[in-house]
Amino acid sequence: MFARAGRLFLPRALAVTGAVATAGVVAGVKYKERWEEQMIANDVAMRSPVDIPDVKLPSRKDLLSKLSKTDEFDVLVIGGGATGTGCALDASTRGLNVALVEMNDFASGTSSKSTKMAHGGVRYLEKAFFELSKAQLDLVVEALNERGHMLNTAPHLCKILPIMIPVYSYWQVPYFYVGCKMYDLFAGSQNLKSSYLLSKRQASDIAPMLDSTVLKAGLVYHDGSFNDSRMNAALAITAIENGATVLNYMEVNQLIKDKTTGKVQGALVTNRETGEQYTVRAKVTVNATGPYSDRLLQMDKNPDGLPDPVKQSPNATVATEVAVQNPNMVVPSAGVHIVLPSFYCPREMGLLDVKTSDGRVMFFLPWQGKVLAGTTDIPMKQIPQNPTAAESDIQDILQELQHYIKFPVKREDVLSAWAGIRPLVLDPRKKTKNSGGATQGLVRSHLCFTTDNGMVTIAGGKWTTYREMAEETINEVVKVGNFDVKPCITKKLKLAGAENWTPNLQALLAQKYHLSGAMSKHLSENYGTRAPLICELFKEDERNQLPVTFGGRENVTVYGNVNFDSFRYPFTIGELLYSIDYEYTRTALDFLLRRTRFAFLDARQALDAVEGTVKVMGDKLGWDSSRRKDEIGKSKEYIKTFGV
Repeated sequence: MFARAGRLFLPRALAVTGAVATAGVVAGVKYKERWEEQMIANDVAMRSPVDIPDVKLPSRKDLLSKLSKTDEFDVLVIGGGATGTGCALDASTRGLNVALVEMNDFASGTSSKSTKMAHGGVRYLEKAFFELSKAQLDLVVEALNERGHMLNTAPHLCKILPIMIPVYSYWQVPYFYVGCKMYDLFAGSQNLKSSYLLSKRQASDIAPMLDSTVLKAGLVYHDGSFNDSRMNAALAITAIENGATVLNYMEVNQLIKDKTTGKVQGALVTNRETGEQYTVRAKVTVNATGPYSDRLLQMDKNPDGLPDPVKQSPNATVATEVAVQNPNMVVPSAGVHIVLPSFYCPREMGLLDVKTSDGRVMFFLPWQGKVLAGTTDIPMKQIPQNPTAAESDIQDILQELQHYIKFPVKREDVLSAWAGIRPLVLDPRKKTKNSGGATQGLVRSHLCFTTDNGMVTIAGGKWTTYREMAEETINEVVKVGNFDVKPCITKKLKLAGAENWTPNLQALLAQKYHLSGAMSKHLSENYGTRAPLICELFKEDERNQLPVTFGGRENVTVYGNVNFDSFRYPFTIGELLYSIDYEYTRTALDFLLRRTRFAFLDARQALDAVEGTVKVMGDKLGWDSSRRKDEIGKSKEYIKTFGV
């Protein structure tokens, strides 16, 4: 070997030496970068989960200033739900300058009204085999992979949940068993835990509320359960921490178009709090408005960039106001869920009714100390601004539940009920006149395409696949804008509150701040390693530990003025103050519906908390008496639509 090396020509030797030296310099730089990254990672790893995090977020005023001073963004994302905030996070971590505007609040629509499951979809697997559908199977495999990413990137918000399928016929035992094992198999390395069979007695012991006289066995498989609106808020905050300009309550009134080519170049946006208008220019605009995607597509087609006019009924209410008429791409369907007391379901295991009387699947899941039941599938012709649960839908779910429960299923046990618009879509480029009708046969896969005017649209899919949808969307954005970007890193990127999180955080919080088990569990599982910031507010002022119902009350020792039921819920004044400073809470409903799940868990108790919430927010944000009165009225009117 050395002899051969000696016969090298000098020029070649010098060239090789130079190349090696250059490679060494490059390698050295990369090594230094990796070393610095590792040191940062090690520093994070050495911190205690209960150390006070150094969180420095820009204020809303700062974000608005950046929005107005930026001549042109790389990307403008319209829509602040799961997919929109996912897109903003993906794009910002790739090095793009991103703006996101949301007309209402983050997760104010479908993204807060899901079944709270991070799942592959056992029903889609069944359809895949019976219909020999590769599209259905691909959806299941994709979702199973993404389920694993959700559990990894937000472990404080996402948990593994065993789900039991009660079996009432012996012939169904091998059928369901094989189905559950196939579900495990297609999850591959992302499989959470192996499914297993329960005897009749074992199933009855776990779920004593089931009628054991007709029960034959139980099959248990595993999926993920998560807090959807808190996950959405974490995505928005993490995007902001990575440089994105993300703002709620910013309404797009018109798309900006090139007068010659018609290409979309951004949007005219109104700050709904102040009425101030902003011209937001961007090289690429993304339509991530979910069920309301057709409104943006209408703007895209209109040479002036305006939406089609919507005719409202003169007697329109919160529940009937129309957002989009005659949608072309979205196939609207309402999914209704109800919340019941915890005794309707095992505390640590969900129940799945694989075939209801009308052929749907029904879930009964433990969630936030209650039981979440649903869902319905009701086709709609128009898309309402605020879909609500009809009494008939609530009764349908209760009647279905009564088939399995020993004790009487009572309407007064319903603590809350709501409706969300399912994001089912048909490709408008391929849609035929006869493609309407029932929605049960539609695949819950997503659709990503670029219009002739250069607007990227992402629609459909489900919560579990939000990250993959965002990655595909930003890949399309990169092509349209011809950007030079970094690789996608969102599969492993920890969301706000997940950094250095440990399942022992609950115990550590209880020890350090002398909290009750219920409070430390609530803070750990909803705020992760950001929880110490709320605990510090508890230390600063003991009144911050009170339920938010008592907001602004100086003297709560007068027992006649105290509603002790409010102490059953861990939502405090300190939590509200934190959400204003660190989570961009702007209205009472932001807090009562989405930063916490108060109204989703118990609408009656949330109604009692409206005035206290408005008092704290009004004092903090400088609201006048007129704004406070208006806020109380609107909040109560909306919460009353939650089945109470």
